[in-house]
This record gives sequence, structure tokens and C-alpha cells, in this order.
Amino acid sequence: MKNPPIVAAWHSLWVLQKQHSEPAWARVLACSAMAILLGTVMMLLTGLLTGLASDGNWWLVMAPINLLICLAIANTVLALFRILELSLPAQTLASIAGGGKWHATLLLNALGLAGIVLGFAIAMLLLAARSGRGLDYIYRNVEHQGIHVRMLLFVLVIGFANWFWWRVRANQRAQRQQATESQLRLLQAQIEPHFLFNTLANVQSLIGHDTPGARQMLVDFTDYLRVGLDQLRHADSTLAQELDMARSYLQLFQIRMGERLSYTIDADAGARAAILPPLLLQPLIENAITHGLEPKVEGGAVHIHASVRDGRLEIVVTDDGLGLDAPRRQRRAGNGMALDNIRARLRTRYAGKAELSVTPRAVGTHASIHLPYTAQP
Repeated sequence: MKNPPIVAAWHSLWVLQKQHSEPAWARVLACSAMAILLGTVMMLLTGLLTGLASDGNWWLVMAPINLLICLAIANTVLALFRILELSLPAQTLASIAGGGKWHATLLLNALGLAGIVLGFAIAMLLLAARSGRGLDYIYRNVEHQGIHVRMLLFVLVIGFANWFWWRVRANQRAQRQQATESQLRLLQAQIEPHFLFNTLANVQSLIGHDTPGARQMLVDFTDYLRVGLDQLRHADSTLAQELDMARSYLQLFQIRMGERLSYTIDADAGARAAILPPLLLQPLIENAITHGLEPKVEGGAVHIHASVRDGRLEIVVTDDGLGLDAPRRQRRAGNGMALDNIRARLRTRYAGKAELSVTPRAVGTHASIHLPYTAQP
């Protein structure tokens, strides 16, 4: 079930990303609600400390001033962070959002504190314009009420809280990363034998009726393993390496299927530099051939396309095979292990920020993977 825009906006306030799914008004509203809550708490604490909490006139005079200041600060901070999101490359933004590095923590704290100071100044200008008595009068009134002292304390508390929060988050991230890597290796260990055994089965099937083809496939397969097996044992790959492996895999199948199989691969340099877990792409190609094209008498084509948009990588594999709606007697039955494995790996690696979708086309199947874009340095 999808969260309401306001709830999604609240969670989005704490995430740095170029493209936010929720509307801008929801983010502003969530930020303003937080500012009003903090402003009310600050007013209440001030009233309790000064003995003015029961004075209705004090609330009527000071509440609008305090709330305006809080609203100006909160939305100024939001605006500065949005400028940061739009101005930095996706790779740099992902590195900063990851936290754990002192310069990233320093930048975020400095930007937050700058937003507090700038927001306070904007609030003073708005109050001066509203009262018509000049900025000096407003500042003297604010100074008399001790608001500037509370703002200084607020800045110091927020700065320390940010530093402490980022340190805790860095430690938690390191622990999660260790657990994630262990889980990814377990999932990867499940799919590697599946891939290797299927390819060897293809070689075996050719031996009886096409010995030269089987020999050539075995040679190509040996070359493929020599280049790709070491890559399969790493936690990270690049899309360029995945596409090279995909090309080799498709060439192996062209030996078996001949003119019944054709393919295209389309990806620009930015997409090819993307970092992702290994063996995400190959199972989709294997499904397209095994369940879609190979059982089809006339065969067909596989198209692979990858692009980067709004800080996210999209990998699409389409085929014009039998499709998901074909009767099971026509297409080969499968247990869905490969797709379940991909979804589990995406969930483990990206914590809900990546997805795999498989949908039928008019002819064939459309499979796509969407995940956060991080490029190789």
C-alpha cells in the first residue's frame, strides 16, 4: 500500500536524492508542520522557564513571531538542501547521502547551520516589513525577549545533534554493510551453479547432432569463464562488465539456435559505468531465451537497453518470444528461482529503493530493473 504524499514527504525530508516521487507542496507542508511543532515546544519551554506560560497576552504577542522564525528557518534549510540535490552529480550526491565520511558530515552540518542563520535573517526582514517599524525596532524587540539567545542555543544543539546522529548512523551503516555483503554472497552462490549447469547442459545437447557446434560452444564457454568467473566472485560489478558477459552468453546461444536468435545491446557510457551487484542481468536474458525464444519455432530477438535518468539506472530486457501468457505446454516451465533471487538481492542491497518488474507485451515479455545510480570512480 502506497503511503499518502504527506507521509512519503516526511520520510523524504531525510533522504538526499535528485528526484523525489512526492510533490513539492507535500515536502513544504511536512517541513512546515515540523517547524510549527518545534516552535510550539520552544515557546512552551520558554514560558515555563520565565513564568509566562500562563500569560495569554504573551502567547498572543510572541507566538506569531516565534512560529514565523521557525517556518522561515525550516523552509530555508529545505531550499538549501534542494539546491544541493539539484546542483551535484548523482554519484557525488549518493556518496554524501551515504554519510560516514567527515567531510560529508561537515558539509551537511554547515549547510544546515547556514540555513538557520539565513532563515532567521529572512524572518527578521518579514517581521520588519509586516510591522512597518524598521528592522532595528524588530531586532531590539527580539533581543528584549531573548529570542536571539534561544536561537544561538538552538543552533548549537542542532549542530551537536547532527554530528552525533551522523556518527551513530555511520556505525549502523557499517554493521548493515557487513550483513548485506554476507547475504549477497549467499544469494549469489545460489545462482552461479544454476547458470553454469544450464550452459553445460546446452553443450551436452549439441554433442549428439552438432559436434562442431558443441566444440565451438565449449571453446567459447571456456573463454567466457576465463574472463567472467573471477568477476562473479566479487560483491560489485559494473554494467559494462555485465553487458560483456551478456554478449558472450548470447553468442553461445547463437551457436545453438543459429538464425533463430538475434540480439541488440544499447547503453551509453554513463550507464555502462554504473556499479551494481553481479549477475543481475544474465538471469533475465536466460529467461527470455529459455522460456520465450527457444521453445518458439521461428525464434526471435532479445533487446537490452540501459539508461540513467534522474539519478536512477534502468535496465530493460525485452523479447518477442512466447510471452508470459503462453500455455505451459508451449513454453518451458520454470520455478521462478532466478526472478526471486534478483528481487531478494535488490531488497538486500538497496533496502527497498530498487525493483524488478516483469510484464507481458503484445508479443513477448518486458523485464526491467530500476535501482539507484552510482558510477565507478
